[in-house]
Amino acid sequence: MTEILLNPLLVTIASAALAVLFAHAALVKLGDVVLLEHHLAGYSVPASLRAGAGKALIALEGVTALALLSPWRAWGAVSAVVLLWVYALAMAMQLWLKRSIDCGCGAQALPVSWALVWRNALLSLLGGLAMQTVPAQPWTVFDFAVVCAALVLSVVLYTAIHQVLFHQSLLRQRSF
Repeated sequence: MTEILLNPLLVTIASAALAVLFAHAALVKLGDVVLLEHHLAGYSVPASLRAGAGKALIALEGVTALALLSPWRAWGAVSAVVLLWVYALAMAMQLWLKRSIDCGCGAQALPVSWALVWRNALLSLLGGLAMQTVPAQPWTVFDFAVVCAALVLSVVLYTAIHQVLFHQSLLRQRSF
């Protein structure tokens, strides 16, 4: 079983999927800093810290994405896991306090939910996989095609799950 989990292709796929996720997150935040600061306000970040915290999050997510695709992949994976758990804990805290706020997960408004907390926890497992040291091996065209196809599928799956959660939140709003 460990041979399968330590397959260089799986480690590369996990790293690439997380890199795309964090690059997208950083670019969305960079594209609308005012919305980012609004999200930070929802999480009760003091007004005096919002601009700096926003810049730090953008930088951390961007550096994490780059590190995941570099020789510092393990450090990028650690950063990804830490960020995912910080976000999960921040959302769990809001739910525990019975506050309904936008999660800040992207440009599309999505209220915090336990499903998002679990999503981040599951995504952190990819970070655990991306941290693994695997033996170097030569890549074939087939290997490259497998990684590209898996990356496209992971983006489609993530987007589909996000859309299901978004529409589920719309249905909840309608029923009350």
